Amino acid sequence: MNPPESNFRVIIVGGSIAGLTLAHCLARNHIDFVVLEAHGDIAPQVGASIGVLPNGARILDQLGIYDDVLAAVEPLVRSYTWTDAGKCITDTDGPVVSHERHGYPTAFLDRQILLGLLYAHLGDQQKHILVNKKVTQVDHLPHKVIVHCADQATFEGDLIVGADGVHSTVRQQMWSYMESSASASLPGLAKEALEERHRMTAEYNCVFGISTATPGLTPGHVHRTFAEGYSLLTIVGKEGRVFWFFFTRMRQRSSAGRIPRYKPEEIDAHVAPFLQKPITAEVAFADVHERAIVRTLVPLEEANYAHWGVDRYVCIGDAAHKMTPNLGQGGNSAIESAASLANSLSQLLVSETATPIPVHHIHRCIQAWQKPRQQRVKTIWQSAHDLTRLEALVGLKEKLIGLYLLPHLTGYLLDKMSATIVGAAKLDCEPLPLKSVECSMAYTDESSQAAGGEEEPLWKRGLETLPLLGCYAVAHVTMGTLVSRLRPLMVPYLMQGTWTAGHTGDVVHLRNPVYHVPFLDNLFRPLILCFLPSISGSDGQSRLQMMSFMADLAPMYGIWLLESLRQSHPWQEILLPLSTGIAFQLKGIGKVAPIYFLLEHIHTPLSKLLSSKHHIAPETSSSLLLAMLTGYYLPTLMNFVAPTLEARRQSNALWQLFPVVVPLLQAPLWILTRRLGAHSEPVTSFADGIARFLQYDEVVSMASGFVWLGLKVRQLKRAGAEVAWWKVVAGAVVTTGVFGPGAALAVGWGWREEVMYCM
Repeated sequence: MNPPESNFRVIIVGGSIAGLTLAHCLARNHIDFVVLEAHGDIAPQVGASIGVLPNGARILDQLGIYDDVLAAVEPLVRSYTWTDAGKCITDTDGPVVSHERHGYPTAFLDRQILLGLLYAHLGDQQKHILVNKKVTQVDHLPHKVIVHCADQATFEGDLIVGADGVHSTVRQQMWSYMESSASASLPGLAKEALEERHRMTAEYNCVFGISTATPGLTPGHVHRTFAEGYSLLTIVGKEGRVFWFFFTRMRQRSSAGRIPRYKPEEIDAHVAPFLQKPITAEVAFADVHERAIVRTLVPLEEANYAHWGVDRYVCIGDAAHKMTPNLGQGGNSAIESAASLANSLSQLLVSETATPIPVHHIHRCIQAWQKPRQQRVKTIWQSAHDLTRLEALVGLKEKLIGLYLLPHLTGYLLDKMSATIVGAAKLDCEPLPLKSVECSMAYTDESSQAAGGEEEPLWKRGLETLPLLGCYAVAHVTMGTLVSRLRPLMVPYLMQGTWTAGHTGDVVHLRNPVYHVPFLDNLFRPLILCFLPSISGSDGQSRLQMMSFMADLAPMYGIWLLESLRQSHPWQEILLPLSTGIAFQLKGIGKVAPIYFLLEHIHTPLSKLLSSKHHIAPETSSSLLLAMLTGYYLPTLMNFVAPTLEARRQSNALWQLFPVVVPLLQAPLWILTRRLGAHSEPVTSFADGIARFLQYDEVVSMASGFVWLGLKVRQLKRAGAEVAWWKVVAGAVVTTGVFGPGAALAVGWGWREEVMYCM
């Protein structure tokens, strides 16, 4: 719903990309505005370029500008990374994948061209864009702001927005206002204003430029050179036009007020030592540099301020969140901030009837806009910060990742980028463009976020896991008691170093190495002994229970791994199933499974999965099948069919390592299986005790899994999914009866995935 016509006026300082985008968004919402640009040209050529990424492109598409942007660019299709010796580290079609996922290609063009398009598409609203209006002072009054310009012109409005860049006059005026303690909404801000005045730092500088077509560089390709202390970013645009960035680390990190400024005549001496450094194996930096049309040397300031707005002051773009350009998200984040600010102001004008709108109502609106934007930008800002250091190989970690691990992380990094893009802001008053709807990876919007509901408090999710603590308590009592009874029965075998199969008389020498690593042999010798009655066939009950246990264990561990491999999850998520997998081999899954399910449920609310689209990519599951067959099922089969008992012992030793082997082979899948019933009778023998232990191990772990699945169903119901408990329970009972609990858990988990996809 658009706001009604009102006298509310926004004064935008700065005809930047952020400022002109905000002008468009306000016009679409029927909100009055004026743009005050200090320079005489609204679209000067200063040598700067901008990458339009999907999160910015979608908003430009809503504004009707994107088709003209697309006509001016060469979409990127290939991405390369090189060392300073000219060795290719990565060669990927990541830009094409991103285009398919998000509906828009990654495209670079002159900043001047984008500014010109933004201005041209304003049409008759261009009368609100005023040049040669350098703002010198802002008077913040109870009912309005008065903006003074160097030419003695003054402008009155209800809100002033600083889109005037990294050295924002509006921000300076806002800090002075905070220091004067004039804000009734947030008194006592003088200390915070002083801290923010010193927050900006610079550790790197950059020569950015534009060059004519260079032989050896193909349009649509992007090249990054990783090197110690410096890096190069080269993008080849339409008709071979080259946009390039030469980053170097400064001798020391400087803070606000001490950040160096550079003169044009310093550029030649600055780049001279690096001209022979490679952009590709065949093209040197000198080849591009000698064809430069424009060049500019600047420090790369970094700051993400805590206060983006106070009362009638607001800052967007670099005035609020100045980041390094390596990630290409500075301009796109500014476009997002402009659209989301217009959304919030529109909502304010719809809900307010008073004229003028009281300052504390405006302040409340700005704070409600600021909080989610800051959360999103914080992640993007930090990613840009880290990428700058990674490309310059600033430390041991960066060298290890940049030179050795990067080829194996391209998919992960692309997923991380996609996770950032899909959470982008949009303009609420305009329909979504077809490009953004027909792409393969849906954007998250307010309706999908609402479907997930508000995230439950951590303490509440913790209380919900009390049944899992009950499962752990049962495991501790039952399995702990059995272990205490089993231990004396095992000691004689370990002492004499042999075990004899009762039905064949085959003797196994327990001290013979299986891993040929003393630590592993000593660690797993008692565990392998526990499996001998089953895999030898000397005890039928233990053998059947072992088969059932191994069958049910596979889908459970597969689910654990799949949960950790959701798109956009950080790689550290794999540590939870990996560590708990190692633990359950040593302590029994019955004891460990409740702990895993408890930690997972507390750590992962439903809202996180829905809002971030942490789906499991089909290719992830399908590509891991072979590794799962190799790392789990083949050793499991050989436990029972290997021709000799010693061979079965060796197979069991390999099976013991599957919690580590399977993740290394990237194979979390499940299969259908069947389990046999369990009963409780006194332990009469070693073999009987092992069978009983496995029964409890299986029953408790499966029970934990079903409790966890029930908690997930409850989350779905709270989020509005139409789920009938009787159908869930009936389905679990029938599937368990026919195929076994492991299969039921796998089917239940898969059904939950389908429900989340449809929400």
